[in-house]
Amino acid sequence: MPTRMQKSWRRFKASRPGHRFRDRYRRNQAKEGGWLDPRRLFYVVGGLVLAAGSLVFGVLPGPGTLTFFLGLAMIAGEFRSVARALDWAEVKARELLRWSRRTWRSSDAGKLLLTLAVLVAVAVVTYGAYLLLTPG
Repeated sequence: MPTRMQKSWRRFKASRPGHRFRDRYRRNQAKEGGWLDPRRLFYVVGGLVLAAGSLVFGVLPGPGTLTFFLGLAMIAGEFRSVARALDWAEVKARELLRWSRRTWRSSDAGKLLLTLAVLVAVAVVTYGAYLLLTPG
């Protein structure tokens, strides 16, 4: 990885969960250049294209979901509201992951509950993708 990218990633990881994207936003805003800076334009336009493309081509869970959030992360460095939303989502995702781990380890009933919840979520997303992608 290039040195600049490594430094950026280390600073991002060093920030507290729930503050990472806002910290990155503040660092980006402290730099000079304004909206005509090619790097800023790349992040905004590239993030929008990546997020929109992921929604169009990657409706099903998997890499499309990951690239959608990568596109949002690119945009979050330039828009405070997006940074705040991603910080909130990170905290909620961590809480859900902790709850899932506790439930999975608790008993066989917990494993069954989580398995059913994942199956229902996949069915809902698949049905939603079907509705979005089929005409009529």
